[in-house]
Amino acid sequence: MTRTRSLFAAAVLALTVPTAMAGCGGDDASDESPQEVIDATFQNDEQITSGVLDLSLSASAGDQGSFEASLSGPFQGVADDPTVLPQLDLTAAVSGEGAGQSVNFEGGLVVSEDNAFVEYGGETYEVGTETFSSLKESMEASAGELDDAGDDEDPSATFREGCEQALESQGGDPAACDFDIGGWFTDLTNEGSEDVEGAETVHISGAIDVPQLIEDLTGLAGSVPGAEQQVDQAQIDQVSEAITSADFDLYSGTEDDILRKLDFGLTIDPSAIEGATPVPVDAIDFGFSFAFSEVNEEQTVDAPEDAQPIEDLLGQFGVSGLGPIDGLDGLGGDFDAGGDAGGGGGGGAGSSDAYLDCIAAAGNDPEQAADCLDEL
Repeated sequence: MTRTRSLFAAAVLALTVPTAMAGCGGDDASDESPQEVIDATFQNDEQITSGVLDLSLSASAGDQGSFEASLSGPFQGVADDPTVLPQLDLTAAVSGEGAGQSVNFEGGLVVSEDNAFVEYGGETYEVGTETFSSLKESMEASAGELDDAGDDEDPSATFREGCEQALESQGGDPAACDFDIGGWFTDLTNEGSEDVEGAETVHISGAIDVPQLIEDLTGLAGSVPGAEQQVDQAQIDQVSEAITSADFDLYSGTEDDILRKLDFGLTIDPSAIEGATPVPVDAIDFGFSFAFSEVNEEQTVDAPEDAQPIEDLLGQFGVSGLGPIDGLDGLGGDFDAGGDAGGGGGGGAGSSDAYLDCIAAAGNDPEQAADCLDEL
């Protein structure tokens, strides 16, 4: 699942833990150990190179407001080269209301073989083949470096190596990466077999050990020099106590141990957070869900027709162009996606460095961070 994780990673941290591990045994899915199913799923070296993604987020604070967001569509990568940027055709939707305000948004992102497109306000805008080619080359080069760094006879080391490299680059202690993600799951139950978009899966339900999860993640943050001063253990304990429930439902393919669906729910009691702004609700509920269908089946992504230049869209928000893209200067000169590639002009690597230095100096001051845009 290397390629899929790199795209939607964000998404779930545990998905970045590939390990070659035998599939679950037994003829009846209901007889399988829940922990073994989870281990085989999250430590699976089977790649998802194509399919259809369906992701959703939601939040509700009683009659005070609600929020919903979704992202869905097909993706197609290259099976034998996880560093190649996949083609995508994703549609996004956001809606919400609260405090007398409402928001509704629909848009999309299409990445074809040689171009990228943004769909917004009923119009389609293209990045342009020249700009996209340079951007794609840079991204694939970076992906190749990460892939090479993760090569190991034991794939289980991939997550820890990536974690250690990230901490070392920030001057942190790589020993903070030595924790067991499997320890985040508790109260596991095998709910038996269920069909997910035509695929037979085994359904595992359970809860998240919130204190352990927070302890591991804050340990990572606290290992970075300077960050340990920002970790307030009392506040962390309050957040942990305020989370009254954290449950999940996982659906893993019975034949391949590939994660087909994950539902996650979180409930917070805002009154348990000392010093927080009072909220006239008993609980705030969060939901997260994603599913894969048509796994490893060939997908077709067609480039939209009659697209306008991306600068036309950016101009609506007072932006003159994409600006300098950090990391592309090594491709043959400073690169400005909104203008020239080559020798001169404003922007380039120098302004990018100035911007990053400004952001670092801004710390947690949002106004000062916003002023850093002047450096670009």
